[in-house]
Amino acid sequence: MWLLFFKFTRWLYKTLNADLRPWQVALGLTLGALAGLLPFGAAMLCVFVAIILVNLHFGSAMFSFGVFGLISWPSQLWLIRPVGQAALDAAPRGPVIAAAQSPILSWLRLDYFDVAGAIALWLIIAGPLFVVGVMGWSRAKPWMDRKLKESRLLKWLSKLWLAKAVKYVFIG
Repeated sequence: MWLLFFKFTRWLYKTLNADLRPWQVALGLTLGALAGLLPFGAAMLCVFVAIILVNLHFGSAMFSFGVFGLISWPSQLWLIRPVGQAALDAAPRGPVIAAAQSPILSWLRLDYFDVAGAIALWLIIAGPLFVVGVMGWSRAKPWMDRKLKESRLLKWLSKLWLAKAVKYVFIG
């Protein structure tokens, strides 16, 4: 049981701290924003499955999920639902309703105002958020690596036996 826990923890640590390309971090940030805007349900679960399957940065996805979840919760009534209602009213009724009521896609609840509004708002912010994420990560990553290598506190902590034991458990 403990070995399974350590293996899972090691896999999770390596996944979160992998050397990923800037587009993977930015796309994780962008899809995490979509998951944060969506109400809890199958659509949010599909977004997280896509984040894992495409091998995006899970930490940036969880960060933007939290930020946009905090933003969407109070703005549900005055922003997301009216946008969703306007988006569904502007969409062609036949194909949208037929797709939303098909057997598998009906689980995503695409014909609900909250889901449609979240997707419509996300389509507006996805492009700029992705570009800012790519540019920000490509500039911040070298700076953070340099600062962490120069840190006296991290050099001191790495000499402690407890830090070596934790490093062995997580990294191997």
